[in-house]
Amino acid sequence: MLIAAHELPRRDDRLALLGTSWPVMEKALRMSEAGLRRVTESHGRTASGQYAYHERLAALRSEQKVRYGWENVSRFQIDLTVNPERTVGIQTLSGDANTGNPDPTAVPHSQHPRGPNGRHLLTDETAFEQLSLPGLPTEFLPPPAEPSDLDGLEVWVFLTYRKQVPESDLVVWHSELSRPCPPDERGYITAWYDRILFPEVTIGSVVFPDEGGDMEPIDVPVDFR
Repeated sequence: MLIAAHELPRRDDRLALLGTSWPVMEKALRMSEAGLRRVTESHGRTASGQYAYHERLAALRSEQKVRYGWENVSRFQIDLTVNPERTVGIQTLSGDANTGNPDPTAVPHSQHPRGPNGRHLLTDETAFEQLSLPGLPTEFLPPPAEPSDLDGLEVWVFLTYRKQVPESDLVVWHSELSRPCPPDERGYITAWYDRILFPEVTIGSVVFPDEGGDMEPIDVPVDFR
């Protein structure tokens, strides 16, 4: 199912059923950009992606906790925000240029391949055991999962893509909240069960949102997990 950004009642109703809202996502995007712009030339070369990701994750988790009572959880070493019933979780990843595109033929992919833990999170236990991870040493494979109250968790991905406007200081963030199919054999997410698309967010000079204010992604270097 694909819900376009302009289908406001349908979009907002679907988000409400999941236990979230567009203002949460927008604030996360804006804090992601603010985090990126804190980076100076003295930081390491991967700092901008890391700062953007961590600020986006922090804003997403804190807003979900304050507004909807969600919890911060790590599942297979992947950081999530999870609803009180522990049935739905959200993680955030960088996507490609098709992120947020309403054309049903323009399917977005994750920017980076998911490692063993990321694949495990998005794949049921039986199917995961059958996955082939060519060349991956067995010591890097996650151990068999212990029974958990997070078993059967439905994971959604807050997928984001940042684009610089040519000859301008403006940037545009594209995003969507989507439920992924299991990653392909290379670890990339290339298909989705459901996609909820969000409007573009254009940012010039950074405005740091207040905690209670209405409310925004980056190519994030990630560990292979």
